[in-house]
Amino acid sequence: MRLKYYFLILGLCIILLAGVALFASFHSNPRLFYTTEGFTVLLFFYLWFFYQRTIRPYDTLVSGMELVKDLDLTTRLAPSGQHETDIIVRTFNDLLNRLRSEHLSLEEQYTFLSLLIEASPMGIIQCDLEGNITSMNPAARDTFSPAIEEAMHSLPLGESTTVRPAGAPQLYRITHQSFPDRGYRHPFFLIESLTDEVHRAEKAAYERIIRMIAHEVNNSVAGIIGLIENGNLTLDNEAGTSERLKALSAFVTRFAEVVKIPQPQLELCDLSEEVEASRPFLENICRNAHVHLDLQLSDEAIPVHLDTILFGQVLVNIVKNSIESIRESNTEKGIITITVTPSSLTVTDNGRGIPPEVASHLFTPFFSTKPQGQGIGLLLIRDILTAHRCTFSLLTDPTDHLTRFTILIPA
Repeated sequence: MRLKYYFLILGLCIILLAGVALFASFHSNPRLFYTTEGFTVLLFFYLWFFYQRTIRPYDTLVSGMELVKDLDLTTRLAPSGQHETDIIVRTFNDLLNRLRSEHLSLEEQYTFLSLLIEASPMGIIQCDLEGNITSMNPAARDTFSPAIEEAMHSLPLGESTTVRPAGAPQLYRITHQSFPDRGYRHPFFLIESLTDEVHRAEKAAYERIIRMIAHEVNNSVAGIIGLIENGNLTLDNEAGTSERLKALSAFVTRFAEVVKIPQPQLELCDLSEEVEASRPFLENICRNAHVHLDLQLSDEAIPVHLDTILFGQVLVNIVKNSIESIRESNTEKGIITITVTPSSLTVTDNGRGIPPEVASHLFTPFFSTKPQGQGIGLLLIRDILTAHRCTFSLLTDPTDHLTRFTILIPA
């Protein structure tokens, strides 16, 4: 029961007792009646004064508690004119000012942290206490894949691991950490892309090796070929030896071409038109290999920024890889389909497909499953598409057993 109701009950009891006393004193002693009446009036004035001094400040403090409960940190309590109560009011208002400052500071920090997480190039995935994903920033959504999800489930707290999704050139470092909140440790994962860093290190390494090999081999081969052609060196099979040396020189030169890829000269063009322009050359390659080429182009214009020469090399290399895959599968009717949509370009073939154990090694420098393969084709494709800032993957669908090279080109 609230305090003012106690005062109301007390007032009613006093009125009842005063009425009884006045009635008794009026019949017994008139002088006592007036004395009792004056005492009763004085008691009522005292109760009213006590109410003003006690109940009203109490109601003021109660309203202040309601403000805190409703998180209203802008309203302040007005002074009551009583010294003791005003001390409490000033203390309460100072407390609200501090709470408001802390609240604004935390809100600004939270807003800044949210913007920082959203704009971060590093993927950030937050989980609940059971390990279920609750949120992820745009960078995490762009890089999230089944391979990353599988690595997250098996990664202990406080440790890191690297993941390379199957059929893609990307490499990621995943770190499992946690932060305290309300007495509990909430887990989160950081996804950092190592692709550019690894590619730069790989390229710097194989550039030095290739330049050194090309220089030494070409110098030696050129000298030997010159001696053979001038007749200064007699061999049993000069023509065959010369041809083999020229093939060796071409072999090394092809390696050297990998390090000579120029920076793309981007120009605005229509993706469907560029694929259509390559149709005669691609059809000729497929016709010689007895493979059917099907182009499924978009009816609407797809404006993209491309180096048309470099992109044409990419398209030719992809189609040649598809033809080789079809040959190895001994398919009766090989089909290569190039599909252009507003968001992607996909080259599909019905060749032998890519085994799962090979998919994770694709786009690795000089990796090849062919006996005479040099591992240059996919490396060339990777470097050109990376320079165009394209996202791409090469996978065999386990459902329809078709192999798809998918390229996502920035608009």
